[in-house]
Amino acid sequence: MNLNLAICDDDTNDIAIMKKNILQYTIESDNNIVVSSYFSASDLLSDYKNHLYQIVLLDIEMPDINGMELARQLRDMDDDLLIVFTTSYPEYMHESFEFQPFQFITKPVDYTAIYKLFNNIIKKLYRNSKSIVIIDTDGEKNFVPLNDLLYISSMKENKLHLRYQLTDRALISKGTLSKAEKRLSSHGFVSPSRGFLVNLHLIRSINSTRLLLNNGFELPISRRRSKELQNIYSQHIINIL
Repeated sequence: MNLNLAICDDDTNDIAIMKKNILQYTIESDNNIVVSSYFSASDLLSDYKNHLYQIVLLDIEMPDINGMELARQLRDMDDDLLIVFTTSYPEYMHESFEFQPFQFITKPVDYTAIYKLFNNIIKKLYRNSKSIVIIDTDGEKNFVPLNDLLYISSMKENKLHLRYQLTDRALISKGTLSKAEKRLSSHGFVSPSRGFLVNLHLIRSINSTRLLLNNGFELPISRRRSKELQNIYSQHIINIL
């Protein structure tokens, strides 16, 4: 599994210990965990929008902006962020509940705590798989939220592979469009024309020949599918109004 996380702590030694334990977990569990380090809350806040962090490990006792206030601002930006507090002061635990933390870890953070933490994180992501599609790219599992998946297309140069177009990148994976349609049709994915499967929730507008996605991409609509797709889209709009 690919995980992107940030550690924010003003103690360089504590960060080094956590990174060492996370690296050990990465090796032993065969996951890919990318770690970024920040030594102040202001540094993390200023850089946060440049990254897609799934997890943050926050020290509570920090100068300038403490971990509680940092959690408040991060939660305002991202409802799905997994916030983990790390502190030498367990009396903060009750106060931290306001920010919906995923877990509270007492320092020093040893390998056992990291092992339990990431096992729980991975279990949670698997439980949330109803809103996530798992895309396998050469044996590497990518957990992609469905609302980040714009469309899927077959590849003329390789009929055994599909292109998954996300909001920020594209992934190539083995598979057929018919199997993808069976798996995703219940989540609002429809075929506008031969070779494409589009996320109905991410269509901005539609006419008889083309549809426009939220990011500005255009996809063709076949003559055979035109009327049916417009009816499906119209019903979709009515349902969300």
